[in-house]
Amino acid sequence: MDICGKMVMLDGGGKLNIDTDSLVTFIFMWGIPTFMVVRGYLKMNTDDKKAVINDFRSRRFIFTIGFFVIGAFFTHLGTLFAISIIKVIGIVLLILGGIFSMLDMWKESKIKSMLILVLLSVVIFLNVN
Repeated sequence: MDICGKMVMLDGGGKLNIDTDSLVTFIFMWGIPTFMVVRGYLKMNTDDKKAVINDFRSRRFIFTIGFFVIGAFFTHLGTLFAISIIKVIGIVLLILGGIFSMLDMWKESKIKSMLILVLLSVVIFLNVN
């Protein structure tokens, strides 16, 4: 560790800078929810497990929540390791997930759909700068 709070790891002769604050945030932000979801899944009975698997495999889930969560994960991972291509892929997936979520929500509530658009715009603005 150096004075700036960055952990420097050697990777194949190159240097990979990881901000330790970002690493701790990443572990808490992704580790705790993942642990809780897996723990909840393991406590389910067989019928509930099959229902969850069917829901996760549905196109609606993949294109809305799936793209959004994977995009957020890649964006955070790209920021953590300072790899811009992973961050760009994450932002693209976030945008796609937001658009599909907005279109899906449009049928139910136009106000909630516009709220998704506003929140997506804020997330993109924060991650691009």
